[in-house]
Amino acid sequence: MRTSKWWTSSCRWFGARFLRWLGILMGSTIGLHAVCAYFTREHVDLLFVQWNRIDETLGLVASSRGTGGGIFASNECAVVCPEWMQFRLPAGTTLGREGDPIWILPQNPYPEVPYVGLAAEDLETEHFPEPLTVRLKGVEGPGQFLLWQAEAGGRLLVWMDTRDGVDGSDRVLLPAGGHLHLNWGFTASGTYRLLFQAEGRLADRSQLIRTPVTPFTVHVLPLRPFERWVTNHWPCACESDLIGPGADPDGDGIPNIFEYGFGLDPHVSMRARLPQALKVVRDRVSYGALRYWRSLQASDLEWWVEVSEDVQQPVGLRLNGNVQTVQADMLEEVIVQDPRPVSDGASSRFYRLRIRLLMP
Repeated sequence: MRTSKWWTSSCRWFGARFLRWLGILMGSTIGLHAVCAYFTREHVDLLFVQWNRIDETLGLVASSRGTGGGIFASNECAVVCPEWMQFRLPAGTTLGREGDPIWILPQNPYPEVPYVGLAAEDLETEHFPEPLTVRLKGVEGPGQFLLWQAEAGGRLLVWMDTRDGVDGSDRVLLPAGGHLHLNWGFTASGTYRLLFQAEGRLADRSQLIRTPVTPFTVHVLPLRPFERWVTNHWPCACESDLIGPGADPDGDGIPNIFEYGFGLDPHVSMRARLPQALKVVRDRVSYGALRYWRSLQASDLEWWVEVSEDVQQPVGLRLNGNVQTVQADMLEEVIVQDPRPVSDGASSRFYRLRIRLLMP
């Protein structure tokens, strides 16, 4: 489960010089993908195991019969689970507590809902006599992920369940030539990136052949503001060094979370709307202050300003008083004043802007 995290920037008012950004996870610039397919109601084998006979390698892709039978790389597609597929768990289920919410992509066809499966129809039993294993290697998202099969008599066979972490038990057996549909469950709405790996053994080999660990994206509606922002700017992308809150794909030194908060374009390298140190005068007394701009659409961010006399100090004094705000064009200008006058003899004061992405 994703937890809240803060990011920070620092300014020094002495000389009004911008100092540095902290907590940035640098990432390489990656281009947008030309193809982006959203599976909203069709039959899609999200985990389709491909076999390359020439170099004897396996790969995981998505195969959609409702989109012209196309093959899509994992960063060229996403599955959308509609908001109305949210249910409340009944009493006595192994999937969670009674009354807890769960969003379900069902194992049987359902009107206007993606019908999501796993398939190894590209493989032959003469090459892979033993069933392949599809393993869950990780989950990024606001909640837990479960994969189960409803059998006759109401018995539930749970194949994957991240409530106790992700380990070797989170796996599905898939025979060569096989096709399987299961229930995909999510305990909260939002964007999930599910990392899978398939492995199998050739008939004349003792060594296992494995696919790369491959991420697939599922949007469980409704999305939160930051998730919508990411989807708008990088449709279907799933590389964390491109879309992560701390990533900096345009290389301008401003991580995505600040681009989002400041209302900037993450595809364009620009230094607009960075925090500015300044002086304000009240009753003929000068005070240091920090000015910044925040997007009114970034409603899932928490903002605050700290002050310290040493830029290396990890945590400063949080400033809560003397805050001015002015709204215009979906932006809000904020000025936070330091309570200590400039004339009190302090050689320098450092201001640090912190933000926290609020997630479940």
